Amino acid sequence: MTSRDPYREPSGVLRNLLGVSDPAVLAEYERDLAFFRVVELELHPVDGRFDFAHLRAIHRYILQDIFDWAGELRTVETRALGIPHARPQFLADELDRVFRRIADDPPSTTDTDAATDTIASHWSELTLVHPFRDGNSRTQRVFFDRMFRLAGWAVDWAAVDATAAHAARHMSVYGRPDYLADQLRHAVHPATELADGGLSSTLGSCSVVDAVEHFHAMRNHHASGSTAPYPCPR
Repeated sequence: MTSRDPYREPSGVLRNLLGVSDPAVLAEYERDLAFFRVVELELHPVDGRFDFAHLRAIHRYILQDIFDWAGELRTVETRALGIPHARPQFLADELDRVFRRIADDPPSTTDTDAATDTIASHWSELTLVHPFRDGNSRTQRVFFDRMFRLAGWAVDWAAVDATAAHAARHMSVYGRPDYLADQLRHAVHPATELADGGLSSTLGSCSVVDAVEHFHAMRNHHASGSTAPYPCPR
């Protein structure tokens, strides 16, 4: 980002409540403090209607110890894996579109695959909107974990490769939310069979490959026209 980014201090670090000026130190604090807030949310979820107010409340809760702008719509342009997110001036309209679709298309309560496909599609769309300056991924994981739970399903997050899932979420730029569904499907179970899905867990099964490499491999897989699921490199 440029020096005009209002979220950054002159030192280049994101403006924070801790007075930290070293990006590496801030990242460590953010990881640890957000982790404990997510653990709290496992015990006491934020109630909501799976609308933007619900998502914003989760974001604010998770990052309340770190950023004074937690829960606020970003005012700068952002990108990930080389893909630009929705521009700030279009955020309100894009969020309205995504959350209307979420309201109109809830996940199945009887079919695991259908529920996974639906939530993966919603999650992929919200990924490209990227409403907050930072903390979108962890906020969306809490949000959609709760959606799975209330539909009667649970995700064993320790069985999900976090880097591959992050890359797969961005494949919706090619109209392919199935890449994310394929990363989640094997880890989705009836909630009665998985009392604790380990929402705070970030363990992955293919951690040797980073998100950028996964994304490039997924793009190549998509371009090849293959109908087989994306093979997770090991």
